[in-house]
Amino acid sequence: MKIAIIGAGLAGLSCAVALEKHGHSADIFEQRNEIGLGYDIAELMTPILHGPINDSVKFFSETYDIHFKPASNVQKIFVHSENESSYVEGNIGFVNMRGRYEDSYEKQLAQQLVHSTIHYDSHANYENISKEYTHVVVATGDPQDTQQIQPFDIALPSAFAGAVVKGEFVRNEVHTWFNNDFAPQGMGYLIPHSETQATLVIVFPQYKDEWLQKRSEFWETMVKEASHALEQELVVENEFTINDYIVGKCHYPRIGNTFFVGNCFGAITPFLGFGQTGSILTGIYAAQDICGHGDYEKLCKPLFNDYEDSLVLRRGIERLSNHQLDLVTKSLHNPLIRKIVTRPNMGVLKGLSHLLKPFISK
Repeated sequence: MKIAIIGAGLAGLSCAVALEKHGHSADIFEQRNEIGLGYDIAELMTPILHGPINDSVKFFSETYDIHFKPASNVQKIFVHSENESSYVEGNIGFVNMRGRYEDSYEKQLAQQLVHSTIHYDSHANYENISKEYTHVVVATGDPQDTQQIQPFDIALPSAFAGAVVKGEFVRNEVHTWFNNDFAPQGMGYLIPHSETQATLVIVFPQYKDEWLQKRSEFWETMVKEASHALEQELVVENEFTINDYIVGKCHYPRIGNTFFVGNCFGAITPFLGFGQTGSILTGIYAAQDICGHGDYEKLCKPLFNDYEDSLVLRRGIERLSNHQLDLVTKSLHNPLIRKIVTRPNMGVLKGLSHLLKPFISK
C-alpha cells in the first residue's frame, strides 16, 4: 500500500501515528511550513461531548498507544449569563494547546512519528495524489475540500474574535459566557494555559451581517465582562479574528479508498465548537480501516450520533433569550443537574437537550 495524508493537523497526524502502529507509513502533505494552526489558542477536550470517554488522555494511551500531555486538567467550569452565574465541578476534561506552542497536540503527535514523512510547503492536489497513491486521507481541515468531492451539510458558519490575555488564573477552572448582547446565539469562553496566561474567545454564528460588523464592539464587551467576572483587569495580547469557520458533516466518511477525517469529516461538535477528540478518532479509525482492522463507516457512527445530539443542543441554545439563559444557568445550582452534566455515561448531550426543552417550548 502507498498511503497519502493531505494535511498535518490533529486528524492527519493521528492517522499517520496509528498507521505506524500497524506497520505502515504515510506521506503527509502540509501546505504550511510548519504544523499547527496559524494562531495560538487553548482548547478544551471534554467527555461532555464524547461519552462514554471519561478521560481522553487515558483512553488514547491505553486503547491506541497514542500519548498526549495536556496543559492541565479541568475540575470546574463556570457558566455566566446576563444576570446569573453558576458552575459544575468534577472531571470536566483537559486543556490542550494548539498553534505554534511547542507542546501543542499537533507537535506532540509529530514527535511520535518514526517512518512517515511530512512534506512542508506542499500544495497537494487531490486528483494528482489519488492517481499516485493507493489510499488518500483528506485531512486539510477545510470542508471546502470535501465539497469538491462529495456533499457536505453545513450546519452553520461561525465568526470568532479572540486573544491571549494576561492575568492571574486558576489553571483547572474554565469560564463560559452565554449572553446575546455580545455573543448572539453563541458563547464566550476563557481557558487558562498557565497561571498568568489564558485564551479568551467569543464565537457566534454568521446569521446576520450586522453581527460581523459589530464584532469589535462585541469583543470589547467580552473583555470587560471577563475582567468583571474574574475581578481583575485582563491584558489583551495577540488578538485574532476568524470568519466563515464551517461547522457541518460529510455525507460519506469513505468513498473508494479516499477517507475524510477531522473537519473534512465533520468532527466539530456544533454545541461548543470543539473537535479535537472527534478529529483524533477519525484519524485513528481511518488508519484501522486501511490496515484491515475495522470498517471506517461503522466506526464513525457514534461520532455522527454525537454530532446530531450536539446540533439539537446548538439549535436549542440559539432560540433562548437572555432571560431564558439566566434560567438555564440558575438551574445548574441543582445538584442533580450538575451530576448529569459531569457524568458522560448518562448521555450528557441528550440530557442537556432534555433540560432545555421546557425553556425552548416557552
